[in-house]
Amino acid sequence: MPAFTIVTTSATQGSDAAEVSTLADEFGNESEALGYSRRMAEEMVGLAHQLSLDFDYSNVGLYEGDLIDEELDPAHPAFMGAWVLDEEGVAFVPADEFRESETEPS
Repeated sequence: MPAFTIVTTSATQGSDAAEVSTLADEFGNESEALGYSRRMAEEMVGLAHQLSLDFDYSNVGLYEGDLIDEELDPAHPAFMGAWVLDEEGVAFVPADEFRESETEPS
């Protein structure tokens, strides 16, 4: 069965600090991994609302493979995409679109 690594990266509003946690698990297929990562992203938004936290940027990145010991970022070839979180909810951005948005000038 395919293994996927889900990386949660979040930054609170006005803070340079980031929190990163990583989960590696075996899912039956890509759809199952996407569903799990979406639930994880929705829970993060719910928790932020409960704690009255604002964040400048937060996402749940999805990587294909058991990559628990690797340095992961969206440039990694195993990056599949990310759930981008904001106050409106979550939206999945595929790897190509995510990388394009990071390289666009502000």
